[in-house]
Amino acid sequence: MQKQAMASSKFLLLSLSLLLIALSFVPNFTSASLEEANALQKWKASLQIPNNSQIVSSWTPLPMNNSAPALCPSWFGIACNADGNINRLNLSTSELKGTLHQFPFSILGNLTHFQLSINSFFGPIPPEIGLLSKLVYLDFSANQFSGVIPPTIGKLSIFSRTV
Repeated sequence: MQKQAMASSKFLLLSLSLLLIALSFVPNFTSASLEEANALQKWKASLQIPNNSQIVSSWTPLPMNNSAPALCPSWFGIACNADGNINRLNLSTSELKGTLHQFPFSILGNLTHFQLSINSFFGPIPPEIGLLSKLVYLDFSANQFSGVIPPTIGKLSIFSRTV
């Protein structure tokens, strides 16, 4: 009887250990999406946006209730990867005016596509753009950016490929 109890205890301990190991590999979708969404909300607050813009109506704060995870914000111009991280931002032709000074480059490191064409962005492109190491598509055309193109932009993988 004691051998059976000992075997059951070992099996239970092994099962719990395997469960904890498996759970440690599950990505934390909610915190990534919330952190990215909050960072984009802060950047949005620095921009001039027409009142009738889809950004105004769809970029609403995400619920902070962790029991109801939001895998990806269903905001205009936003798409996410399978891990729930924002990987595409397309705000082209959105009549936006502002700068990239408060853009959360360090938080949106999973961006693969970054499109801001045909808006009224101005000022320099910050050197932090080099933090977007996964970028494969960049379109800032038809804006009023000024200043020197930061050298860090040349380190992005989209510029190191040969055709």
